[in-house]
Amino acid sequence: MQYPESVASVEQTGMATVREYALIASRNRWIIVGAIALSLTLAWGYLLIATKYYQSNTLIVVEDRKGIDEVIKSDEDSEKHFEKRLFLIQKHITSEDFLGSIAKELSVQGNGSDEQGHVVGWGEIAYSTKVERAMIDPAGGKSSQNLVDGFVVSFLHEDPKTAMQVAARIADKFIEENNQEREKEIEGTGEFLDEELRTLKRELEKREESISQFKKAHLGDLPQQADTNFRALDRVEAEITNSTESLQRHSDKLDALHQAVQQYRTSGQQGFGPGITRSMEPDPLFRHLKELREKLVKLRAEFWDGYPEIIITKEEIRQTEEELTNLYGRDAIRPDKTPLDPYLQDLLKQQNEERTEIALLRQRLDQLRTTKRDLEKRLERSPSVEQELLVLERDYNNMKTNYAMLLDKRLHTRVEEHVDKQKKGGKYRIVDRAKLPDSPVIPNSARVLVVGFLFGCVLGAGMSVVRERLTPQFRGPEDIELLLAGPRLLAAIPDFSLLWRTGGDPGYFRNNALPRPSLGVTMRSHSEAEPNKQPLTARSNLHEIDRRFVAKMFPRSMAAEQYRVAAARLQLLNTTGAPMVAAVTSAIKGEGKTTTVINLGYTLSRDFGRRVLLLDCDFVFPELAAFLETPVKHGLVDCLRSDIPLQQAMSPFADVPCWVMPAGESVVNSTELLRAGQLDRVLSQLREEFDYILLNAPPILPVATMNVLESHCDLLLLVVRANLTAKQAVTQAIGSLRAHRPIHVVLNGVAGNSLPSYMVEYAVSESRVAV
Repeated sequence: MQYPESVASVEQTGMATVREYALIASRNRWIIVGAIALSLTLAWGYLLIATKYYQSNTLIVVEDRKGIDEVIKSDEDSEKHFEKRLFLIQKHITSEDFLGSIAKELSVQGNGSDEQGHVVGWGEIAYSTKVERAMIDPAGGKSSQNLVDGFVVSFLHEDPKTAMQVAARIADKFIEENNQEREKEIEGTGEFLDEELRTLKRELEKREESISQFKKAHLGDLPQQADTNFRALDRVEAEITNSTESLQRHSDKLDALHQAVQQYRTSGQQGFGPGITRSMEPDPLFRHLKELREKLVKLRAEFWDGYPEIIITKEEIRQTEEELTNLYGRDAIRPDKTPLDPYLQDLLKQQNEERTEIALLRQRLDQLRTTKRDLEKRLERSPSVEQELLVLERDYNNMKTNYAMLLDKRLHTRVEEHVDKQKKGGKYRIVDRAKLPDSPVIPNSARVLVVGFLFGCVLGAGMSVVRERLTPQFRGPEDIELLLAGPRLLAAIPDFSLLWRTGGDPGYFRNNALPRPSLGVTMRSHSEAEPNKQPLTARSNLHEIDRRFVAKMFPRSMAAEQYRVAAARLQLLNTTGAPMVAAVTSAIKGEGKTTTVINLGYTLSRDFGRRVLLLDCDFVFPELAAFLETPVKHGLVDCLRSDIPLQQAMSPFADVPCWVMPAGESVVNSTELLRAGQLDRVLSQLREEFDYILLNAPPILPVATMNVLESHCDLLLLVVRANLTAKQAVTQAIGSLRAHRPIHVVLNGVAGNSLPSYMVEYAVSESRVAV
């Protein structure tokens, strides 16, 4: 039979793949732990038996000194040439001449070994000697920030004392040879610098004198004065323009005043023109002169001419007459002369002022034109003067720079000479002397253990994968569809063991019925479904209900939803609408068939209103009795052996039309009891009362009871535990059953990462809406 819809498999995401491998590791954790333990044991054994080598290091750095080093080898001390010098140092230290003397000093023979058998020949010393660039952090790489101007000399040997002695002697000998070479370089350097300084000083004095005389001869024409000359020339030209315009204005005004005077004297008419004022009042100086003369007459009448006030009055009269004479001429102050007309007085005064102003402007223009010609000549001479000065200053500056450089080198050379004489210091210095190593570097314990641990992890992972491939198990719904061609998947129930950790979340513990559509299925019922009774009372708390009863305790969970899917599909399989007997079994014990029976039957009653009986036919391990709300004295075994009424062996649920009939007392010959024909009688009576009868059958492989029950059933439900049941066991169970009834599979305990993504997303959305 084809389902209207089936569980579709979707491509797993990367995170789901990681979770799948995590589950594989969890199932094979003891294999992985054993592989890691074995690898660590082998690594530890290697550390115990391997030959140990000790290494002693000496750090030598380059002294940051100037003076002689800059004079002799200024380019060789730069950072870009240090690697080249380090290569030469490595070749020098590992040479036969260098290490041969050290071998003799340490009593090491070139063709044999010493008494302790430590080192043989200088070649072995060279092989065990390393010269490397010094670093701040050895693990930081060869970046410019991590490198140091220095190198590390290391020596590797089985004896830690020998390693320390050889490393220390190599460093000391290198420093001694370097100091000897340095002393040779210092000789004669000071005299050379002194002679060069004296020569340069004489040349500098000559250059300074030449530049000074040149500047004095061309004062005003120097290049640094060009900008000042340009600004002065612009200012002079502007002043010339302003003075010319002002002179023109004053000349026009003077002509207008001259015409006005002539016109007034000939015709008596007042003229008009630019700048001509029309003041009709006499000059106040005439009135003041008249008052002074009257005052003098009065004073002479009373005092003699030597009286002080008479003298002061005469002085004032003289000054006033002088001013009037300058303005209007001498005739204007004659006592017998009629005073000038005020208008004419004003015109004559303006004429005199304009003449004075014009004379001053012409004098200023002559001065400005002279200045302009002088500035233009300076600017014309400026380029040639600048060129000559540049030549003089260039030679002078080059010589001055050389002199300053030599002077600085000479100063540092004197310091170096003093330090070398006092401390015997050289170009290189030992910062960290060789020490006695306390632990071997070969073998590296941490590295060996880490490699052993990683090898153990890889080995354990490989063994786990091989084990998974050799013993395949069902992981998800797609495995049922691909590997089991005959049986069809009824539902995939997710693992709900973690629900009890979140049981306190709102929306989980809801015992009321959840109405669900019947998917268009109309089924005949022998009796009307009884109305739901009141919900489970307060006495039935979290601890009194079996944790496998997920359809009752977590009705909003994804597992409960999949049980509803299984119940709906089970109804679709019943095309006739007659009462159906379905046997729920498994290949082996512990796959969740009892959990499937109780949740599937409860869902059929609560969500679809069917009368359901859960019949426990597993006489060896009966477990349905754990779900009884009301204990009963009898069970199925009692009904098969005697004529006990079936109602006395049933116990109903308080909230749904679902009954449970336990197995009763355990019997040994359960198969013979079922073959006696009593089971047909019991099932015939039960078919008249219930719509669905779910048989909790024993597993197929351990016992033969399922072969007897198969003939009494309308449908077989095979429960398979995901990630636990081997595929071979399921295939063997189906083959041994030889069932003539359709077999449908309920995949139980499916991991979340093995479910289709749409199923998980819908379940999460539904739980949010419920909250």
